[in-house]
Amino acid sequence: MYSANDKYEALIMSYLDGQCTSEEARELLLWVAESEENRLCFNALKDQHEVWNLTNFAMPEINEADVEAALDAVNAKIDAIKEVETNVVQMPWLRRNYQYVARVAAVLVLALFVGFLVSKPFNSTVTYAYNGQNESSYTLPDGTSVNFNSESTISYPKHFARSGRFVDFEGVAYFDVAKDKNHPFVLHCNNMDVEVLGTSFLLNADKDAERYTVDLYTGKVKMTAFDEKGHVLSQVEVNPGERGVWNATQSELKMMTYSEVKEDELLTEHVLVFDNETLSKIVEALEYIYKVEIDLAESCASKKLTARFSDDESIDEVLETIEIVSEVTVTKTEAGYSIR
Repeated sequence: MYSANDKYEALIMSYLDGQCTSEEARELLLWVAESEENRLCFNALKDQHEVWNLTNFAMPEINEADVEAALDAVNAKIDAIKEVETNVVQMPWLRRNYQYVARVAAVLVLALFVGFLVSKPFNSTVTYAYNGQNESSYTLPDGTSVNFNSESTISYPKHFARSGRFVDFEGVAYFDVAKDKNHPFVLHCNNMDVEVLGTSFLLNADKDAERYTVDLYTGKVKMTAFDEKGHVLSQVEVNPGERGVWNATQSELKMMTYSEVKEDELLTEHVLVFDNETLSKIVEALEYIYKVEIDLAESCASKKLTARFSDDESIDEVLETIEIVSEVTVTKTEAGYSIR
């Protein structure tokens, strides 16, 4: 037998008589919904209520749907109470620990951002190695052309940074750098950097060489030498016709004039190298090296020549080659030579 306390038994009887208020009916329904025992107790009292059978009063039966609806109402009320309690408890904690939470969030965002950058393919490095058998001409994404003279390796990011075009290089190559005032072109060769805005030059930076050289043809470059810790040791600016030299063994960086370059080539390389050089510059070098006078016609001064001469070639042999390649006439005179 199911039973209820006096309060709810009175409420049930009042409900079955149709005499309870809406607040009392709501309270009764919530009580019925709290447990299966309460629901069975209600229905038992309803069955025993003689007035129900004698008058056939149309009191709706409390069925499963009514119980479910009441349960939903109870649960909603409980959830609302919990939410209020949660807000009351959590908000002060969040305020008290705001700085801590902000720091943790910042670290997480930074970690995600770094992971994003590391994983992105556009930060990958492109490397091209010239071995003497593959293509000797190469073009960088910015339009800079590179012509390799010996085995060389060049590496650069797939997409250049906004701050500049940074390239790693080892070997010997002729560079014709695309002009871009807002994005300097920087070649990194071990402990030496070559920075340009737009120019053409020959860079000799063999990995095992005692010294690196930059022969400038057009524009201007700045060479910077660093120590092992990355501190700047010295800087020089190189102008057309000059050579910048970084002596790794002596940790010395210097600039050489055109005449000093040609004399240096005889002493160190035993060759004369002209790469798309004007006849006026070539004649100047020949006069200095061979100690002769050469009368060069103004109409021939701007002609250009690319050639290589060894130190055992005489001035006559050199001028004969120039005569053939440049399509000029070389004549020997009492004072020396004339080129027309």
